[in-house]
Amino acid sequence: MRHAASESGFTLLEVVIALTILAVGIMAVMSLFPASLAQQRVAAERTVIAALARTQLSEVRSGGAGASLSDWVNSNTYHVVEASARAYTLYDSWRATATRIGGPGADLYRVVFSVRLNSGREEEFVTYVTER
Repeated sequence: MRHAASESGFTLLEVVIALTILAVGIMAVMSLFPASLAQQRVAAERTVIAALARTQLSEVRSGGAGASLSDWVNSNTYHVVEASARAYTLYDSWRATATRIGGPGADLYRVVFSVRLNSGREEEFVTYVTER
């Protein structure tokens, strides 16, 4: 006759310990999802506003400094997205500044384009433009 101790298999205690270890591992992995979703949202926002900044700043770079730069800065000094369009955009406003770098005879301008997101965060993009 065989004894019960010689039978192979798992005891209830071993199964409970294994399930506990598995549950702790699953909880650790699940806690990473909210952080990764937040990072993905920030990356998507940056992609959209970088495209906006790239479009706006390429207008400046293609036109150079001078009348076209001052016209562009005047039209983008402070631009607010209409309330009805805010539901479809990630940003609510942007602003632009251009400052001359160097002395009176310098022909280099620093152009700063800042975008304010609906979440309150602000991103800034910079380019440099010379006289043509």
